[in-house]
Amino acid sequence: MLNQFLQRTELEHLVTPESPKQPEPEVLENPELASAMREGTKVIHRAAETSVFTKRFLKGDINTDEYGRYINSLYFVYRYMEGLLEEYKEHPVVKLIYFPIELNRREALEKDLAFFYGPDRVEELTKPETMTPAVRKYVSAMRDACNQDPALLIAHSYSRYLGDLSGGQILAKRLKKHILKLDEKDGEWDSADGLNFYYFNNLGNQAEFKNFYRERLNAAKVTAKTRELIVTEAVKSFELNITLFDEIQELSEAGLLAVTSYKPDQQEEAIVTLEEIDILQKNGADKMEPIKAEKRSKSTYIKWLTVTVAAVAIGTAVYRRYFKRN
Repeated sequence: MLNQFLQRTELEHLVTPESPKQPEPEVLENPELASAMREGTKVIHRAAETSVFTKRFLKGDINTDEYGRYINSLYFVYRYMEGLLEEYKEHPVVKLIYFPIELNRREALEKDLAFFYGPDRVEELTKPETMTPAVRKYVSAMRDACNQDPALLIAHSYSRYLGDLSGGQILAKRLKKHILKLDEKDGEWDSADGLNFYYFNNLGNQAEFKNFYRERLNAAKVTAKTRELIVTEAVKSFELNITLFDEIQELSEAGLLAVTSYKPDQQEEAIVTLEEIDILQKNGADKMEPIKAEKRSKSTYIKWLTVTVAAVAIGTAVYRRYFKRN
């Protein structure tokens, strides 16, 4: 009996009792994710606005090469973010804010790259191996976030898309003036050429959509811990964007930016030079005036044709002046 008792006691010690099940984390009734991200990113948002390149960008004090680098960097950010949204579109949180038809920016950015660099260079500019260090860091961070929890992807979607919708139209107007050198009276003012990124043609009323998007965010079934992680990831997305801006500034200062084909500044210089010569050569003024008027209303191709004609006229005027002296 004693032996049996000892054996039974030994067995009891050998068997590990089942641990009590940990309660499932409680899903928040009303997570208010949109408000949480807005409040959580206020400080970093202000920091982003104080970076050198951001301030120059908002003032319109950037050139076409800098803007070209900017949209080239954004191309990769959106390409990979939208690829991840597609990959995780069935995730219960991600699917709430998955609107590829209304929001996707990849194709729009490809059109803008073609406008500034020429169609023949787009393939080379969009090869993954051409990504800059800041862009690679941004892309890797989004993949790491998804590996941790696909729900974190909505932080990047929120900061990018709502930011584009909120300030995009204002930026587009400034860019038309300072980058494309257009005037509101120009026939091209309402065109999206070169600025397709800022035009959401499949969206309808933007204010209504933004409210709808925020409502979808607030309907996400997340725990308090997940909400905290999402807000942290939203802050990180702003930090990544600041790094991207700083990199463009550094590349510009070092003279390492790819040169864009679209150069409105050169065009303006040619017209100004022509006007100066027209003052000296009154006979040529009447002939060149219609060309300058066309410059304000026609396409980019006509603009470049105008510059070519102007260059010929300048050469002719200079030759005449030289010939008369001799």
